Amino acid sequence: MRLRLTRRDMPATYRLTITIALSIGFGQCSKCHQDNTGRNWCHPCNAKKFQNEFNKWTSENKEIDKFIQQIQLNANNHSEIIEWIPFGRLENVTYLAKGGFSTVHKANWLDGFIKFSDQVVWHRNGKQSICLKSLDNLTNENDFLQEIKNQLKFRGKNSVAIYGITKNPTENEYMIVMNYAEYGSLRKLLNNKFEELTWGKKSSILLNIVYGLKNIHKMGLMHKDFHSGNIVNQKPTLSYITDFGLCKPVSENDPEKIYGVIPYMAPESLSRGEYTQASDIYSFGMIMLEVLTSYPPYYNIPHNENLAIDICKGLKPEIKCEIPQFFKEIIEKCWNFDPLNRPTAEELYSQLLECLYDNEIKKQVKKQIKVAKKSNKDFIKYDPNEVHPEAIYTSRLIPKITIPEYDTFNSRQNFFSIPDNLIEDKNNNEDNNENNKDDNNTNNTNNSNKRDKDDDGDDNVVVSVESHIEKKQKF
Repeated sequence: MRLRLTRRDMPATYRLTITIALSIGFGQCSKCHQDNTGRNWCHPCNAKKFQNEFNKWTSENKEIDKFIQQIQLNANNHSEIIEWIPFGRLENVTYLAKGGFSTVHKANWLDGFIKFSDQVVWHRNGKQSICLKSLDNLTNENDFLQEIKNQLKFRGKNSVAIYGITKNPTENEYMIVMNYAEYGSLRKLLNNKFEELTWGKKSSILLNIVYGLKNIHKMGLMHKDFHSGNIVNQKPTLSYITDFGLCKPVSENDPEKIYGVIPYMAPESLSRGEYTQASDIYSFGMIMLEVLTSYPPYYNIPHNENLAIDICKGLKPEIKCEIPQFFKEIIEKCWNFDPLNRPTAEELYSQLLECLYDNEIKKQVKKQIKVAKKSNKDFIKYDPNEVHPEAIYTSRLIPKITIPEYDTFNSRQNFFSIPDNLIEDKNNNEDNNENNKDDNNTNNTNNSNKRDKDDDGDDNVVVSVESHIEKKQKF
């Protein structure tokens, strides 16, 4: 059964707002009298204004200058803009974390992003916290710009807002400027706030995550590095996908280069270097387990060759506490060994919506939650200090050797590539072992998409739906 929300399901105030917006659009520009393309935004007038500013700044790289300028000329509203941000306009630059492929700092941006234009001046947000991300071992600007391009495709769709590009003159490195997420990575949130998360709030987190994944898959793309370190939270139930460096079209697959975090990787990715949208779904199953139990997959064993082999033979992580059968069945479907038998992101989104909005299913889940609560009276949540010293939760390139694979479908023995020595550079794992200061402390700040305004109540849940309308449910 699929659940679709219609305007009839919306509160009267939202129906009225949407009706007015549809009938009047964004009004007309007071200067050129053409229709505005966004709220307080005229595309022709702002394009001219940006063009007049081109000779007042430079990144000292022609490709980056051209990239920024093209985006500015095409912007139909303020949220589509990126800027060249002088490093001198940033203060209190502080190191946060080092991940698999990047280094992250926090800083204050004195000006803030452009909120709107009145055809005379740009009105800015003012001083705000931002995140600076530099890519390690960058050989050319194409990889740097490709990650920005990927992330810009999903701006406003449960992904992270990018404000622009800057350059650290001391290190002579370019950095992506993004919004700072107060609660950091999903892993950090679970470490610090798990006991405050009700089952309803956990459901809301999962719904927001799968909504973002649905948007990625809808555009014919795969994330390819989907784990709790690449999801950030501005508020406890506001989760956004980030880190699109490995994001690729479904038609692009390079079996010779296998990247990722082993516990989240599907058997077909480890065994054959094969990655599809169904591989992202397998990873989402691991994220579901983590959100519902607080425990990351395979936290207590080495992330080495033996684990990779066992995953390819069908190993699944232990479920450390009782969870409602509704969620358990979804997780098991995501972990199906055959990629063709896993649900799609669209199907997962519909199922999680039903849990919150379908009265019959909601009643069943409530009963299951009561049973789970009774069983979990003595439950001890995950302690980051108990993680195995050879468990690595940062993305990396996995080197290869040839070892036998046992085909689950017909028991014939094949050969595939697997890491020779997966335990490399344990320092890469310091963020998970020490409160997970996340590589991606960023978040989308699209003002038109604010949710979770009332998360103080024990069971209040604010859910992101396709129409970006706030709704509250109780579990």
